Amino acid sequence: MLKFAGIVAFHTKKGVIVLSMALILIGLSALFFSLIYFIIYFVQKNIFKREKVLNKRLLCTTAISGVILFAVGIGFENTDNNSVKVKELTEENEELNSELESIHSDHEQELAALEEQYKSEMTDLEGQHEEILAELKAEAEKSSNDIEEYEELIATLEEENEQISSLNDDIESLNNELEELSEENESLKSEISDLESRLASAESNAAAASAGSNASSSGSESSSASDSSSDTDSSGSSSSPDVYYKNCTEARAAGAAPVYQGDPGYAAHLDRDGDGVGCE
Repeated sequence: MLKFAGIVAFHTKKGVIVLSMALILIGLSALFFSLIYFIIYFVQKNIFKREKVLNKRLLCTTAISGVILFAVGIGFENTDNNSVKVKELTEENEELNSELESIHSDHEQELAALEEQYKSEMTDLEGQHEEILAELKAEAEKSSNDIEEYEELIATLEEENEQISSLNDDIESLNNELEELSEENESLKSEISDLESRLASAESNAAAASAGSNASSSGSESSSASDSSSDTDSSGSSSSPDVYYKNCTEARAAGAAPVYQGDPGYAAHLDRDGDGVGCE
């Protein structure tokens, strides 16, 4: 069927070409005839000065017929060219359809291969996913156990911290008591030193008085006695202070702090750094 259609198309194409060429030639001949006719009329009238009537009907009919025939011939030729193009496009379309079919078959094969590969990869991924989930569950259980141990350790540490804080409080209270005891110790030492100094001055005064009474006369004895008594009174007044503070707390309570050396109530136990100013 296709062969018969090809033969018919070949002969039809050949007949169309012959017809179009014939029409083009006839049209050109008619146009050429009308042109020659007009040139002859123009030459005879203007050059040879002959009176000749122009047959306008013949000229117009010939020219119009030539144009029409030429146009029809060109139209047939274009139609033939269009048919050729249609045939070429049809062949290209068939080739494209065949290529499309081959591509479609290749695509189906590749798609099937990809589906198989996807299924195998999904199976592998599911297995890996299950393994990872099992590992995560084991790690979660281990972590929960570790968290419980950490919580127990934290509770133990909190208890130990509370014990340590209580011990620190006890240590602070003991340190305060120790400071108070050290202050009392210093005050006792100062009292002892004051008492020893008083005792030494009393003994020296007694020895001087006895020596003066044995070595001098009664007049000198009385004068020496009066001198010794005045010395005794001055030494006693200088060595025994009128005011005494047991510690800096008493000095501050009495409003005497700081106590400078030479002021009433100054003592060595109040001036620990020995700079002459107590209870700074």
